[in-house]
Formats: sequence, structure tokens, C-alpha cells
Amino acid sequence: MNEMGWTERLRPYISLMFAIIASFTVGAFLLWILGINPLRAYQVLFEAGLGKLGITQTLIKMTPLLMISAGLMIVLSAGIWNLGEDGQFLIGAILVGVAAPIINAYLPKIPALLILGMIGFLGGAAWAIIPAVLRIWYGLNEIITTIMTDYLAIYLTSWLVKGPFRDPSVIPPQTPVIPLVRRIPQIWGGVHIGLIIGVVAVLGVHFLMRNSTIGWKILVVGKSIKTAVHTGIPVARLSMMAFLLSAGFAGLAGANGVLGVKGLFQGDWNPAYGFTAFALVYMARFKGGTVIFLAYFFSFLLLGGQMMSLRLGTPVFFVTILEGLMLIFFVVNEYLFQHVLERRRS
Repeated sequence: MNEMGWTERLRPYISLMFAIIASFTVGAFLLWILGINPLRAYQVLFEAGLGKLGITQTLIKMTPLLMISAGLMIVLSAGIWNLGEDGQFLIGAILVGVAAPIINAYLPKIPALLILGMIGFLGGAAWAIIPAVLRIWYGLNEIITTIMTDYLAIYLTSWLVKGPFRDPSVIPPQTPVIPLVRRIPQIWGGVHIGLIIGVVAVLGVHFLMRNSTIGWKILVVGKSIKTAVHTGIPVARLSMMAFLLSAGFAGLAGANGVLGVKGLFQGDWNPAYGFTAFALVYMARFKGGTVIFLAYFFSFLLLGGQMMSLRLGTPVFFVTILEGLMLIFFVVNEYLFQHVLERRRS
């Protein structure tokens, strides 16, 4: 019994380490096929991420991942697959990019930042209303509808920033630049307080889902709608809330990108954090501390992957392949663990 308890307790960490090691092993084989020295490639990856500048850039990249992951922890717990985070991110970002010059002209910095953050949050949430309604009241598959709204947001924001929202004073398609003094305050070296907000959001959601009545109700809805209905839980209302909160956090991440990093919204800008956040939340098993660790690790990989591509000519999508392999190996290992445990119990 004690052995079973230790096995269950260590299982998430074993699965995680197995997934990381196995994906890097397969990745090394793929690099070798491409004629690239895997040891040299991984050396560049770790050197880029572990240097002083690398750590700073990793923390900057980590911030939007934390915000999106906080929302995914809620919506996935409710059994809803919101795959539209990238579109919700872009809608929140462009609304903030357009609204910032207007609001900054009338309000002091802190109230302006709070209002702009709310605009980003509400913009992302509003973009998810139609998929949420179609899923909750009409039973349409949210995977399809949210992916469709992703593409719509990508092309819509690209058109808007190249047309009606374009800053006519510059040649590149973009919104007006937000002055540095009006952006999110920095902690050090480009890392701003958005990082703290992201960490607090993840830990807050973790606490909410495990220590509150509403969190328990969301978990019941995610596990069994029939059980939730029989116990009197308002399934539709909670599902809508979870969906819109998830989209709102994605919109807030978009606001962070404009107010904390770029200072504007550019044409054809799409950092595509959605898949990475989705993978890390599942691999973290919805645990706040592990989500924070993996957000840093995946940001580290994104930065290192860019340097590998610049120095060694590795494919730009190599890190995305690593992320996909990690998720596959994680699922396979979880299945094998479950199979072994069931055999022991029988």
C-alpha cells in the first residue's frame, strides 16, 4: 500500500522527466538526419537560455504563457477545449494598441494601465462569446469553432492594422507607439510587473480550483455533466464563466504584449502561444507550481530554438516539434503507468 502511494505521488514527475528526456533524444536523432550535430545544437540552446540576457528574455517570454495558462487551467477543468487563445490574444492586443493613445491622453499612468488591461481582458472574452454560446446552448464542437475564430482574428487584426487602425506617420503597418514612460513598470532589465501578475494568476487559479466551492463545481462539470445536473450545479452558467475567463486571460496576455514589451501592435504579428500553453498545462496536470516551472522551461526552449536557427540553421519549427513530442511521450507514459497500476490492483 505504501509502495502504491509513493508510485502515485511520484508519477507526475516521472512522466514529466520521461517526456522531456525522450523528446530531446528523438530531437537529437532528427537533427542528425538533417546533418546538424545534436550536441552542438543543444549546447547553443542551453548557452542562449542560461546567460544573463537569456534568463531575462526567458522571463519576458514566460509572462504571456503564464496568463494564458491560468485561463486554460479553468476552462480545461470544466471539460471545455478552448483552442482559440491565439485569436483572443490578438483581439485583446489590437484593442489595447488602438485605445492606449486615446486613454493616455486623458488619464495618469496607473489608472490608464488598469483600464487598458481591462480592455484587453474584455476584448479577449468578447471574442469567445459566439463559440461559447454555440457550444453550451447548441452543442457545437468548440474545438472547431474556436480554431475558426483564431483564423478570423489573425486576418481581421492584420487588415485593421493595415487599414483603419494604421498609424499614418510611419511606413510599417502598426498602431501608434506607446511611450516608454506609459508602459508597464519594469522590475529589472526589461522584465516588468506583468510577470508577477502572471505568477499570481496561476497560483490564484490553482487555489481557487482546489479550495473553493466554485472550483469544486467546475471540476464536477468537467468530469460529469450528468452528475453536475443531478446535484443542482448550474452547468451552463459555470461553463460560460470558465470559457470567458479563459479567453479573458488570453486577451490580458495580448495587452501585456503591447503594454509591456512591444509598445504597439504590428501587422501580421502572431506569437502563437496557444499550443505551448495548452501542452504545458496538461503536462503540469493543472498544478500551479508545475505550470510556472514549465512556463519557464518552454520559454527557455523558444529562446534557445531561435538562437539554434540563427547560428546553426535548424528549422524554425524545431522547438514546436519538441513540444509536440513531449506531449506525446507524456500521454504514452501516463497510459503505461495507469496500465501497470491497474494490473497491480487486480
